[in-house]
Amino acid sequence: MEILHQLVELFPFAIAGSILAGIICSFLGVFIVSQRVVFLGAVLTQVAIAGVAFSFLHIIHIETLIASLLGITIEKDELMHNFEPIFYSLLFAILTVIIFSQTHRQKHITKDGILGIIFVVAIAVRIMFIQKSPVADVAEIESILKGDILFINQTEFYILGVILIFTVSIFTFFRKQLKFVTFDSESANAHGINSRKWLLIFYIVVGTGISLTTRFVGDVFAFAYLIIPSSIGILTAKSVKNVFLISILVGGAVPPVAIYFAFKFDFSSGPAAVVTAFVLFLAVYVVKKLRG
Repeated sequence: MEILHQLVELFPFAIAGSILAGIICSFLGVFIVSQRVVFLGAVLTQVAIAGVAFSFLHIIHIETLIASLLGITIEKDELMHNFEPIFYSLLFAILTVIIFSQTHRQKHITKDGILGIIFVVAIAVRIMFIQKSPVADVAEIESILKGDILFINQTEFYILGVILIFTVSIFTFFRKQLKFVTFDSESANAHGINSRKWLLIFYIVVGTGISLTTRFVGDVFAFAYLIIPSSIGILTAKSVKNVFLISILVGGAVPPVAIYFAFKFDFSSGPAAVVTAFVLFLAVYVVKKLRG
């Protein structure tokens, strides 16, 4: 109880933020797994990280430009102080999903091949951006890029809340169209739904959610929670609704537990959250196998 009390006192926004990040990723993960584009999650996390690395080059000072237009001081505004990494992370991700949505149905190369190319290029350019960054401490940059759920602050918590509301709202308002293009794309055109257009919208929403979440919690956590909770939901639920409910429950409940164990046994919180989720997945999988 003492450790729990210390965590709540010292890291209230980290605990709450990890719950939001887990829910966002697990919610989007159901769609990604259903679309059979699991690798897209890995690609978008790496692309988002590449976008953050690009922001360290300070080629275009977007923060300064916007601050001058709004008449505010960057140093005194925490959101504005971190606007450039968020902006480029989102920009890189959206450009990626637009390219992917327009090319993954062509016949000459598989969608996995396209994603594989983007994945390795994203890693390569991230390394190049870091090497050319004017910031002297490369280790510090790598630390920022990896993210850590234990250091989610108040501003980041609120941003994650906005991301969650935006994501759920889009999928709620346009649930019919997005349900068809993700779960039954072959029937979409028969129901008068432009599958190509709605698939693009789907990928943009997914790209937005993943890129912004990755910016705060790191690529390992984001990708793991895109896949593991949704896989647990698919293993245990018999309806689409219950798949979502179980996935979100797992995605929201496991990170705080992982933070507790990480704090108690002196582990990094992000990897601990991934391992904890995997242990739960393994237990569910074994039980499922034993029951036949």
